[in-house]
Amino acid sequence: MSYSVLVVDDNIDHRENIRELLEENGYRTFPASDGEMALNVLNRENPDGMILDMNLPKMNGWEVLEKIEDQIQNGLLVIIITAFGDIPLAVDAIKKGAFDFFDKPFNNEKLLLSVKNGFEKLRIQVELKELKTRVPSSEVSPEDFGPGKNINRVLANARKVAETDYSILIEGPTGSGKNLLARYIHQQSLRKEGPFVNVDCGTISGTLIESELFGHVKGSFTNAYDTKEGKFRAAHNGTLVLDEIGNIPLEQQVKFLRAVEEKKISPIGSNKEYDVDFRLIVATLENLEQLVKKGKFRRDLFYRIAEFTIFLPPLAEREEDIVHLTRRFILQCNSNLNKQISTELSDSVIDKLKSHTWPGNVRELQHVVSTAVLMAKGRIKTDNIIFHGLSESGHGNDNKLSITYQNGIPLRDNMNRLFDEIERQYIVKALELADNNKSKAADIFGVERRNFYNKLKKYGLDNN
Repeated sequence: MSYSVLVVDDNIDHRENIRELLEENGYRTFPASDGEMALNVLNRENPDGMILDMNLPKMNGWEVLEKIEDQIQNGLLVIIITAFGDIPLAVDAIKKGAFDFFDKPFNNEKLLLSVKNGFEKLRIQVELKELKTRVPSSEVSPEDFGPGKNINRVLANARKVAETDYSILIEGPTGSGKNLLARYIHQQSLRKEGPFVNVDCGTISGTLIESELFGHVKGSFTNAYDTKEGKFRAAHNGTLVLDEIGNIPLEQQVKFLRAVEEKKISPIGSNKEYDVDFRLIVATLENLEQLVKKGKFRRDLFYRIAEFTIFLPPLAEREEDIVHLTRRFILQCNSNLNKQISTELSDSVIDKLKSHTWPGNVRELQHVVSTAVLMAKGRIKTDNIIFHGLSESGHGNDNKLSITYQNGIPLRDNMNRLFDEIERQYIVKALELADNNKSKAADIFGVERRNFYNKLKKYGLDNN
């Protein structure tokens, strides 16, 4: 993007030198020799930034600042130029919203770097604002998946089948985004105003799955202390998503098949029958056809739930999406962690991301980016890209982060614990590098000392 800058200085030599410096580096410029002219050009040309000399005729720089507070709040980058000795005035200007200040004579390279950093900061703020307002957390858009050809074919099929009432089977490896795709289909369907109900059959024991889906009446079995509606009824007029349906015991699949075919259910312990109207989406990493061949899954049920099948490819087959998703996760983490890490990625960072095999798919990428944003200063470097390398038991080797996983994957509800564990281990590493000097460790970690001491206390490291 080419930014435009209004250069305001009554000294024509100073003004033209700054304009020449900026234009040589790809910026468009507008000149102004006094405060009144600056306001006129600002309103007429709507530049992205302003370099403002504080000592101006007709209307000084301070008066100009007071009149453009709204523009600054809306993203106008302002850098102040002051005469030697006007530092207190410049500090007050920073409080008014100016990004930086320089006293004369100034270093051209430092001024140029400040302009670049200022626009980068504003760009990130704009992206964050758009992310919060345009794509609420409950909404799913194509941007959540990426621009690649493979995923766009998947989304095109998803939109087509969303218009129908077909039962859908979504196949794909762990962490590939099956539930996100299910929500996207729901939001594209005529049932989008209805409930979206998700059941993870893999976390519910076989004896309880019937109660979870069909509901029960009070006293119908041991520990049935209250009447339970069940997920079929909860999904009435909406979408019911079942994760890992292969975990439903064979003896309960007959009742399940009837519910799907006839859209009628009876809670456990009740003679009453309820009509239910729902769209069924099944998400699985297992090969259900193989379960059918092994006699562990009913053939008639398989054909009933797989009226339309979508395969969600692993991230390793979606190289075009990796950079896009990384930038999107950076913005989300910036919002969650109140940071302003740049979404611009160096070639070395991109190469490192693309060379990884991503066994944990999109979920793994999200957690890798979370770690990188947490540790980065200004911009993500290759050293910030850490692949956790977890074993099946859920623990990595000694030189990698060890994060507790459940059922082989990090749970969404444990995101805060994941951040805390990552942060704690980096604090310990910073203390080691600083020979337990807390002030030096704070500098290594990249936070103010008071903030660092609070974190030491939070993680029980303050007595070390």
